[in-house]
Order: sequence, then structure tokens, then C-alpha cells
Amino acid sequence: MTATNTRNYWLLFALAAASFVFTLSNVQYTGEEAVYPLMSYEMWFHGHILTPIMYGQDYWRPPLDNWLIIALSILIGWSHMLVVARLIAALATVGSGLLVGWFAGRIWKNKEFAAFAALVYITLGDVLFYDGWLAYSDPLFAFFCLAAMLLGWLAVVERRIGFFAIAMLALSCAFLTKALTAYVFYGVAVFVVTYRTRNWRFLFSWPSWVVHLSTLVVPILWYAMAPAGGTMANGMFDDILDKLRGQGLLDYVHQFFVFPLQTLGQLLPVVGVVIYAALRRYPLSHMKDPQVWTALWIVGLNYLPYWLSPQSGIRYLMPIYGIVALVLAAWVADAEKTQRLAVKWMMAAIILKYVFALWAFPLYTERFRPHIGTIARDILMQTHGAPLYVTNVAWVGISTTADIDLAIRPRPPLAMPPSNLTSGFVISYPGAVPQGYTVVSRYQGAWLLCYGKICERSKDYE
Repeated sequence: MTATNTRNYWLLFALAAASFVFTLSNVQYTGEEAVYPLMSYEMWFHGHILTPIMYGQDYWRPPLDNWLIIALSILIGWSHMLVVARLIAALATVGSGLLVGWFAGRIWKNKEFAAFAALVYITLGDVLFYDGWLAYSDPLFAFFCLAAMLLGWLAVVERRIGFFAIAMLALSCAFLTKALTAYVFYGVAVFVVTYRTRNWRFLFSWPSWVVHLSTLVVPILWYAMAPAGGTMANGMFDDILDKLRGQGLLDYVHQFFVFPLQTLGQLLPVVGVVIYAALRRYPLSHMKDPQVWTALWIVGLNYLPYWLSPQSGIRYLMPIYGIVALVLAAWVADAEKTQRLAVKWMMAAIILKYVFALWAFPLYTERFRPHIGTIARDILMQTHGAPLYVTNVAWVGISTTADIDLAIRPRPPLAMPPSNLTSGFVISYPGAVPQGYTVVSRYQGAWLLCYGKICERSKDYE
């Protein structure tokens, strides 16, 4: 263990973190990234600070991520709201890596291992290349969940109520960022640690009861206080149930066999090094370390519901990535041959990320994705300031709407068409055309329709 290795690991961590700078603005909206910037702009424009809204309708997610986007967009300009949303995600990812390093150093009392664990986290494939920087709420949600789990773990091990209090603050922020599942992640972690350390008396002491029960006040008060609290509560519960539902037996079978393979792919390169080392019978370290087994139990129990849920996605696992990184780091940290191999592959991943960020991502977007800015400009040209609405909630529709909302300022953002619409344009899904509507333009992923007298202006585009 050397100070040189520690510095080198932190340098590589910084290089990996710096790669996020080049993904902030060099590609357009990817997937459903536009959801949070779009909602944030609508919230700010209409003054609906407590209630996220999209297309003028109440949305069922809590607004902490929206609040951060609003605050930063006011500072640097709404024209940069995609950059702001990605910046928040990237900072949360870097923060999660620093949390992993801090926790590893505190538990294993080793500065080099702390730096190595942080490096393992930030070079996990899904973190470095995709979900770690996209403008979803998942990186921020993962940061708060991870903070709650690790602080709860330390609270039990060190018997410090103060850590429980900070964990509860992080847990409340996680709930206000995205979902009720934050409480599940935390609960599993704390009960596993308590079971393995037999610190039941501390967990169920009266100070612990007071701290934990006070946290339950947050969702109760939020649902009661927010104007759309009932909508949020029902939506958040329904979201959990929807993830458990499949269309048939084949959905569950597919999920059972494919999801673990997808998971391993997203945890490359270090998980690949571990598998390779095991197959080649290279030495792995800390295989009997009780802290590693505690981490494995936390990961396994939290992974199980997503493994068995046909509608779950890989990014929903982000809260446990930090604990996975601890396990992977512990397995290779003191096995010299395996560790050298892991460092080489992590360095290769960082270099590859710069290639992707500076060249591959923009090239792929240019050649294979719908050009959102072009679609938005064409729609504005054809509608000429006439009433324009939107019903398309797929990624092309949302992204196009986000661009149009900024282009038409200070006019109100686009909304759903009223039930008594008499005349206007509508950005809809491709496919079946509702009765009375006429197709004006067909784009990849969206169609522009017209209804009523306004269609007379659009005959040249049919």
C-alpha cells in the first residue's frame, strides 16, 4: 500500500469524472431526458413550485430534482436547461463515488483502498457511459439512497445516532427526488447490518425510534401539503405495482434469465475482471471478509425484486451500484495480479469514454437519431404562431416540445389540447389519425396534425 497508488487512483477518478463535462451539451436529448427539464420549465413558468406538471397536467413524481434544475436554470439561463439537468446528474454520480471512497476508508481503515473503491464505482459501465450523466432523476436518487444506506450501516456498526439522523435527511431527499423505494433500499441495508452485528438493542433504542419515526412524517406531510399530493401518492404506489406486472409467463422467464446478464454487462469492466480471475483461478482477496458478505447480502436482497419484475430497468439498480463497487474493489484490491488487470481495464474504460463523448455519441446521434431541433423548427415554421398542442409523451414528442417551449418564450409552454378544441395543430404519435384530424407532416417518432379551420393553412404541406 503506497501513497503513490492512492494519488494515482484519485487522479484516474478525476479523469473519469471530468469526462462528464464533454457529455453535457454535445448531444441532443437522449431517450426521455427531456421529461425533467420540460417539467421544470413548466413549473417555473406557471408558478407551480410544489407540483411537477407536464403538458399542463399534474405529474406524480416529487419535485426535488425539478427544484435544482429551476434554481440553476434561473442562474445560467433556461436555454441551457438540458446542460443543467445533466450537470446535476453528473455531480450526483461523482458525489456517489466520493461517498463510496469515504465509506471504504472508514470501514477498512485504508486510504489506498478508499481511492480504489471510488475508482471502481465511477468506471462501472452504466455509470461512466450512460446513466451516470443522462438527465434522469436516477443519479440524484441513487446518491441520496446510497448516502442513507452507508450512513445507516455506520450508525449500527459505530452505534452513533447522529449518523441515523443524517441518514434520515438523505432518505427524505431520496423520497422527494423520485420514489418510495428509497425506504426499501435503506430498510434492507440497516436490517442486514443489524442482523450480522447483532446490534438489535441499539437499532430499537428509543433515540433510534424517535429518529426513524420522525422521517415517516416527511411523506405524510408532503402528500397532505402538495396540491396534487393525492395524485403523487397514487402514482408512486401504482408505479411500484406496475413494475411487478408482466403480460404473461414469458415476460417473467425472459426477465429471470436476461436481466442478470444485462446487469453484468452494465457493471463492466471490473466485474468482467473478477469473472475472468475466477475462471483462471487467479487470487481474489477479502473473500471471507464479514463486511464484504454484509454488502453482498444488501445487494442481493435489494436486487431480487428488480430481477423478478418484468417492467424493471437497469437504471433502477443505481442505488446499489455503490455497494456493488465496494464488493468488487474488496475482491481485487489486495490480489496483486488481479488488481493490476482491473486497473488496466479501468484505464481503458476511461479512454474509451472520452472517445465516445467526443466522437461516437455525437456521430451516432447525427446519423441514427431523429434531429429534434430540426423537427421543432419545422413545426414552428408550419404553424406560424397558430394554436399548437401536444399529445405525444414518447421521447421524440417530449424532446421536441421542450425545444419548442423555449423557442416560443414568453408565450406559455405547450399543453394538451382541450376537450372542446375547435381549431389548432397537435404534435401526436405516428399512426392512427383521430377522426376529424388531418396529417400536416410526418416525422420520425412524431406527426403534426391539424384540426378545424386552421387546416386550410396547411394544405400545401399535406
